[in-house]
Amino acid sequence: IVTNGGGPGVLAADWANEIGLDVAKLGDDTRAALALQLSPLASVDSVIDLGEDASPAHFGAALKACFDDSGADGVLLIYSPKPDSDPAAIAAAAGELVTSTGKPVLACWMGDASVREARDALNARAIPSFRTPEAGVDAFNSVASFYRNQQLLQQTPPPLSSMAKPDTEGARLLIESVLA
Repeated sequence: IVTNGGGPGVLAADWANEIGLDVAKLGDDTRAALALQLSPLASVDSVIDLGEDASPAHFGAALKACFDDSGADGVLLIYSPKPDSDPAAIAAAAGELVTSTGKPVLACWMGDASVREARDALNARAIPSFRTPEAGVDAFNSVASFYRNQQLLQQTPPPLSSMAKPDTEGARLLIESVLA
């Protein structure tokens, strides 16, 4: 979970916990490298809170760190409107990076008229955008369930019979003795 607002990030993490979905935690090396690229007020724990002064570059650095870390299977990107912030520029920066990864990225651009242009930019890049953090977490839960179900479908079922294997050698000897 990458956000510029602590409250929405906590809402998303709490809802993930409630429905049994694990929130990824980046490795120590990744977190240390990312902290150097962010504001001193940013938090890089399980929820990456970039702080209210987060720029498109900060969002980009956090996304790249999540893409490169094997501990994160996907990213929920949450934008909370702040004064003097450009939601469309952040959406454009995120959209450019998303095309280079195979990990799922879902977005939550909170607000309505102030983020409409940003949502349109995300949709143009085929990045699903939700209005609430909980809806984004629910979508990730659906993706995880689908993946688990696909893994289960590819498993080889155990044998249907619990009977002992036939004694082919004994049957061959019996047939030979009867024929003799």
